[in-house]
Amino acid sequence: MKKTGIIFGKFYPIHMGHVDFIQKASGFVDELYVVVCSDDTRDKKLFEESKMRKMPTIKDRLNFVKGIFKYQNNIKLIHLAEDGIPFYPNGWKLWSERVFEVLLQNDIKVDVIFSNELQDVENYKNNFLTLPNFEKVFNKNLTIQTIDINRDNFPISATEVRNSPYHNWDFIPKPVQEFFTIKVAIIGTPHSGKTTLVHKLSNCYNTNFVEDYKKKYLKKNNLKNLEEKDFNSIAEKYQKKILNSVKSSNKLVFIDTEFCSLQANLMEFKSKENEIINNFIKNEDFELIFYLESEKKTDKIKEFDKNLKEILKKNNKKIVILKLNNNNFTEIYNCCLRYINKMIE
Repeated sequence: MKKTGIIFGKFYPIHMGHVDFIQKASGFVDELYVVVCSDDTRDKKLFEESKMRKMPTIKDRLNFVKGIFKYQNNIKLIHLAEDGIPFYPNGWKLWSERVFEVLLQNDIKVDVIFSNELQDVENYKNNFLTLPNFEKVFNKNLTIQTIDINRDNFPISATEVRNSPYHNWDFIPKPVQEFFTIKVAIIGTPHSGKTTLVHKLSNCYNTNFVEDYKKKYLKKNNLKNLEEKDFNSIAEKYQKKILNSVKSSNKLVFIDTEFCSLQANLMEFKSKENEIINNFIKNEDFELIFYLESEKKTDKIKEFDKNLKEILKKNNKKIVILKLNNNNFTEIYNCCLRYINKMIE
């Protein structure tokens, strides 16, 4: 006879302690349901009190769990909306009734509840087993099984992750690391040392960078000049390279040039902005943009600089301008380190 287990949690965000807990629990049952609980008011408050740079939505949190266990078919996923219920550790009666409704809707009958919180064992028994018609969703011999209550394997909590995600990076699963990875763009006038700075910073932080794909596209296709259709291809390929790079980066990823710069390049020979590139600009999520500005500018470079700054302003992009002269590249490098270190402290 099939044995069904269940685990409840906010998983805000899911960390390696959760993963270990779920892996162990899944070995005791034929089917394990992981219930991701959300409450908009509570979750927003937890975010505001945290040091997370962006807030994982319930969709993000469900996708994290789904991505981690995608190859384990006996681990299933359920969302439980806890809005309107007093926050834990209060509200057990209302919460139990909400759980009952969700299990009934999904035609699930639970044999064992897994927990790593000792104080919850009696609450599960006292509230679930006293529900009217509880046997519709719970085995009459319901078991509450505790696992790793001392967190011996992974001494970490979601609170610690929220308060310092980058210091606790090794406790964060890959899909969550992707979410928290900070994208840093290096842009600016031509021949200002953007590529050199990208290489220096990626080496310093032992992480990935995305090269200026426009240069590679010209060389790959043996072209001297680009047409508008080429810019569309470059933008699409560029986006794929950024997304792929984030998957294996170490807290940060450095981008050599970005979509506003691509638009400014295009406007050197076309007065109207390209809508495909505009869509990429609207959806890009660079958290830090360094603008390298050379003191020596030809008329052509001045025009590019003007166009690029107008595009950045129009799209409400905040930039850090770094003025370049003959002797201050190390100073610029150190300035970048100060900004970045503050973000990941």
